Amino acid sequence: METILKTLKATADGSRLRLLRVLGRGAFSVAELTEVLGVSQSTVSKHLKVLSDAGLVTARRTGTWAYYSLQPAGGEAFDDRLMELLIASLGEVGDEDAAAVSRVVANRRKKTSEFFRAKASQWDAVRDELLGPPHHLDELVEWADATGTAVDLGTGTGVLLGRLASTASRVIGVDASAEMLEEAERRVTGDGTDNTELRLGALEHLPLSDGEADTMVANLVLHHVADPVAVLREIHRGLAPGGRLVLAELREYADESFWKKLGARWPGFRPEDMNKWLKAAGFEAVRVQDLNGAANRDSPHAKNPTRPGVFLLEARRLERNAIPNL
Repeated sequence: METILKTLKATADGSRLRLLRVLGRGAFSVAELTEVLGVSQSTVSKHLKVLSDAGLVTARRTGTWAYYSLQPAGGEAFDDRLMELLIASLGEVGDEDAAAVSRVVANRRKKTSEFFRAKASQWDAVRDELLGPPHHLDELVEWADATGTAVDLGTGTGVLLGRLASTASRVIGVDASAEMLEEAERRVTGDGTDNTELRLGALEHLPLSDGEADTMVANLVLHHVADPVAVLREIHRGLAPGGRLVLAELREYADESFWKKLGARWPGFRPEDMNKWLKAAGFEAVRVQDLNGAANRDSPHAKNPTRPGVFLLEARRLERNAIPNL
């Protein structure tokens, strides 16, 4: 009963309902929500507190970073069912708010595009300086065990293409940066592989037909994209039923200067959050491994306090048509 009363009170205000509709489109900072809604930061913060206290909104905080989104639901508990019903009843975002959301997301993409345009020719060196040697790639490729059609998401300079091409019948490298794809083309030409093609496109709108891929690999990519949840839904579309997504990602890390140098839009992720997003996008998580945990302290991945940890995650596309909203 207490949950019902809190929910009803929190959603009795039209401005808060409007805010919930916007958050149904993804995660946003207070500054971005202020831009979208056209109200003061204090007003946005006040509404977010009410919604958070009611369990309707969750915040990801790392250092001074804070991004708000709808509280994921999907369990069998009454609270989860109530949350699902509420989300389903919110309706669509108004035209003006939808346009403002699109502008915010487009601005994120623009900043990322400008970063990689400037760094493309030296990206491998920049990445290695910040993250160290990519020891995790051997395990990532082993997990992928790519056959059929494999897609390297955010291929960058193409460091994974040759490895994937050695087992897959066809490999597609996708990146939103034309400058990065030029670097990848040089690498593919040098490797002499003949089963690899490169495609230009945003990961939120993959240049793939429905169900075209058997396996998709995302190597330290999602922290760069404007809308990770939208990317996961798009990956679901591009995978064949039963197809697999294998990703390597950076854990949350409270050093804003590090993320700025890396050109990141997000300060890393928690595997448990990634699992929730994958489930909402229509995936079943298969396994996850922290490469920087205590069990691995003697491995090449032994945790360096000046760098974020790395985790691997494998998920399988469920054979269903309906994808629930977050």
